[in-house]
Amino acid sequence: MNYYYLISSLPELHPLMEASTLDYDELFDSIKRNLNNKDSQLYRYLIFPNDLYNLLSVLSQEYHEWSSVNFKSPSVFDKEDIEGHRKNRRNFPDFMNDFLSENEDRLGSMSRREMEDAMEDRFYNEVFEINNTFLTTYYKFIRELKSLIAAYNFNTYDFLTQPSIQDAERLILQVGPDRSPSASVLKDYAFVEELMATLTEHQPEKTERFIDRIVWDFLDDSTAEHFSCEAVFAYAIKLKILKRWLSLEPKNDNKEFDRLVQEITNNYTSEKTLLL
Repeated sequence: MNYYYLISSLPELHPLMEASTLDYDELFDSIKRNLNNKDSQLYRYLIFPNDLYNLLSVLSQEYHEWSSVNFKSPSVFDKEDIEGHRKNRRNFPDFMNDFLSENEDRLGSMSRREMEDAMEDRFYNEVFEINNTFLTTYYKFIRELKSLIAAYNFNTYDFLTQPSIQDAERLILQVGPDRSPSASVLKDYAFVEELMATLTEHQPEKTERFIDRIVWDFLDDSTAEHFSCEAVFAYAIKLKILKRWLSLEPKNDNKEFDRLVQEITNNYTSEKTLLL
């Protein structure tokens, strides 16, 4: 379907723009209202990662006594739905239901990383089974990008155990401090040397922004048709990136940003440690 009128009505996005000028709720709502039924169902898979985060936060509070975390939006399910996951989850997607059902008896013994890895695996499998070209290409890229970063971090920090990632043997040998990627890795990931150089600087904000810029450039390169549903999906992902940075901009009362910086700069061994 051609979404000329929808895309024409949306403000132009740029990774360095002033993010606070956008009305995110209105923009996400406008996208959702104007998609046809088929594309609307696919669009949910761009939003589900926020629901995954929200569910992980609730489970971390319940089983690990984590402090309360603000719910990410946009989300398919509201706070009450996620907090009531035991009583009523008939509308949850299969990847969330399967995770909860299969791990119900062991959630208390699982770390947040184990929960996240298990849920992400189910999420990726469900996305790939849909066989939508854009979703498959995008999430394969995201998974590969996470694998590169995990390999680098594993070779940097002694407290990390070997990550469960795609193409682990090749990436762990070649991606890290004082390591040189082979021609095949450079061919597959043209940005890998610059990514490694940025990670070496140990500047959390710069690193996060650089990673988001990699994703942004990937979206620009993978959406040739300007008014297609793929262009709308790419726009929504960029909007999520800008919204996330708006929430993490350093402010006097922004405890979440301060926590993130301290955790990374101090190499804090947290529940986010990668497990075998």
